[in-house]
Amino acid sequence: MNINFSRYDTLTTLLAGTTAALTIVISQPAIAKTPQEVASIAGPLTVQINSSLGDGSGVIIAKNGKTYTVLTVNHVVEKADVKYTVRTSKGKNYQATSVTRLQTAETDPDLAVVKFESPEEYPVATIADSDQAVIGTQIFVYGYPATGGLFGAEREPELSPGLVTSRPGNRPEGYTLRYQAVTWSGMSGGPVFDSEGRVIGLHGQGEFGFAQTSSGEVAPIKTGFNAAVPINTFIAKLVAAGINKSELKVDNTPPTTGPVSTANPQDAQAYYFRGLSRLDQDNPSDAIDDFTKALSFKPNYTPELYFNIGNARTLIASIETTRAPSAIQAYTRAIEANPGFADAYYNRALAYLENKNQPKAIADFQKAAELYKQGGRTTAYQDALNRIKQLQ
Repeated sequence: MNINFSRYDTLTTLLAGTTAALTIVISQPAIAKTPQEVASIAGPLTVQINSSLGDGSGVIIAKNGKTYTVLTVNHVVEKADVKYTVRTSKGKNYQATSVTRLQTAETDPDLAVVKFESPEEYPVATIADSDQAVIGTQIFVYGYPATGGLFGAEREPELSPGLVTSRPGNRPEGYTLRYQAVTWSGMSGGPVFDSEGRVIGLHGQGEFGFAQTSSGEVAPIKTGFNAAVPINTFIAKLVAAGINKSELKVDNTPPTTGPVSTANPQDAQAYYFRGLSRLDQDNPSDAIDDFTKALSFKPNYTPELYFNIGNARTLIASIETTRAPSAIQAYTRAIEANPGFADAYYNRALAYLENKNQPKAIADFQKAAELYKQGGRTTAYQDALNRIKQLQ
């Protein structure tokens, strides 16, 4: 069974507040712009979208006089009877003057357009061809995470680098741009940039996935993968959005640097990324082979390698009738290498439950809750507490 993603990067969803499992940044060849340069482009373009239901992000894509158009994901603004406020990079708050929801059915892409009026001058994002974001492409997710006890207007912007891991032809709600990056609650609707600082997608899905257990139940696991709706999907919806293409700044020239090549891996980085890509494409056995080869180079991201081996073994167990090698050992190695790896404790607790070891599962959920609380991951903390309560 595939690992499927949940929308949860806003406070309006059940599991909001969890963060992606991986905390490393894989070194890349020289890129057109440094992360600092991308952040300087992203900052003035990206806005908060706040309401009584939760927090989200968005990006300014057009301007007509004093009216600005913000692109976001629909689940940030899906309630028609709620008032939404746009907070800009200058700390100014504006009531949304209109909300156009492009998702009118479950099969539609998770997109929406919000407008606000301001006498202030804000730049407009440059849009690129998202079809050029192939596997191995460097991306940057930008948004306003609700972490560390900060919510609403208190949030500060965050830039998260990553790599595209798969480009499936069809996914629910249009989430066909998938990547490995660290994201947080509140970043839904935030722009995904290419290495040139151009918008290629709207982030909206986080790293919480599901795998079927041997008993037939569906168990959640922390994965580290994320997904966005590609900007080309939005371009195809311009008429429904009431926008002329002439209002947009479009630059479809190819990026100056190509994707990371994994055709013939020669080092830990290449094996590790190919393993991630294979895992994201539901090929866990080959992913484990790549992660194991990456480990032979003794890289400094050993905990993440073991963590993903555990995830791959969990997926194997969910799709094969024969019993797969236990994920518990892999998660244990991840914890030994990084005793603060909260998601490894969480996933190991689920593996203990699969093995009918409730006491150890409770102990791991308790440790995960403690670490989530220390890290300001409020909803993940509450989720772990709820699981403990269900087991006691």
